[in-house]
This record gives sequence, C-alpha cells and structure tokens, in this order.
Amino acid sequence: MDGLLLDTEALYIKAWVPVGGMMGIPITAEIARSTVGHDSKSTEEAFQKHFADFTLERARPLISQWLTEYVAEHSIDVKPGARELLEFFKKRGFPLAIGSSNRQQYAEAYLGEVDLLRYFDTIVTADLVGRAKPAPDIFLQAAKNLGLSPEQCLVLEDSPIGAQAAYEAGCLTILVPDLIQPCAMTRERVWQVLPNLLYVPNALFGTGATNG
Repeated sequence: MDGLLLDTEALYIKAWVPVGGMMGIPITAEIARSTVGHDSKSTEEAFQKHFADFTLERARPLISQWLTEYVAEHSIDVKPGARELLEFFKKRGFPLAIGSSNRQQYAEAYLGEVDLLRYFDTIVTADLVGRAKPAPDIFLQAAKNLGLSPEQCLVLEDSPIGAQAAYEAGCLTILVPDLIQPCAMTRERVWQVLPNLLYVPNALFGTGATNG
C-alpha cells in the first residue's frame, strides 16, 4: 500500500521531522528514510540507534496527530497507474488483497480516503500477524484469506523489504520502486522491475493489455 498505491512513504519521512521536534530529538529526513518499509518494532529499533531513549509509545500519538491533520488538509496522493490497474484487475475478476506493514486502522482509513478500499477482498497488516516484513507472514495470510496458495499469487511491491517477504512466501513478484532502488540481490528475487504501475498489465498479458 504505502509507496506502491499511495504516495505515503515520503509523507512519513516528512512527518518524522516535526514530530522529532515535538519530542525534543533531532530526527532528520535521512534517519527517517532508514525506516521505510519497516514495521513498528524495527522502526523503533532504527530510531534507537540514534536516540537511545526513543520509544514508539511516546511517538505514535504525535505522528498519528500530525498525519491526521495533514491528510485532512491535503488528502493523499495516489501513485501513477494505481486506479487504472485496480480497475483492470477487478474487471477481469481477480481477487485482490492488501499486504501492508502499516497498521489495520491506518490502512483502512487511507484507502478509504482515496476511494480505493472498495477494490480489496482482504487486508492483512502487520498488527494482525506474528511477524511483519521481511518475514513472509503477511503475504502467506493474504493468500490464505483469498483461498489461494502463495504460488498462485502475484505480489506488487515497492521496497526491497517487501520483495524479500514475497520471495520468502513463494510468490511471483513485480517490483515498482518508490524511494529505495533495488540492489542486485533484490532484482534476482523478483520477476520484473517496472517504472510504474501502468506497465503491469502489459508485463502480464502483452501489448495493449490496458486497453483490452
């Protein structure tokens, strides 16, 4: 969801700077960037490498308030090709799932804000499974909820951490990078790397697929 369908990864990085100010710690965009794609536990650990007394318990209500106010004023930008791709899949009867390291309440709120929630048959988030990405649990549960084996599922991801989770789950994966470009190992683990979501139908079904 974040960074693939919604342009929220950059928003989270932006949010951490003023939230750091509220907490009295100098969180920079560079430090915040190191948490992209991480779940709550690994995000907390990443910040604690720089600020030993950092806790998400203290930070979470502040960042939630900042994001709520920002979204209320500015809404959320949808990534290029996201709406078109979801329509493409839905018209052809493909079941769709969200597998996100975010929390359930935010996933539903953000997708609802931009009218994308209606496309999905199930939403699996980090707070609903035992382990978040890069562990495969989120994608394994999403496949189970759809009544499919992981090998029957295509995962669309924007981050190397997510691509690793999909690989560990045994899913075919297309990577559409957002803020972090894939290394050689990540490229070996995915089927294709595409510049944006508009390229996905053609990659799957051939030339002109988006018009068919």
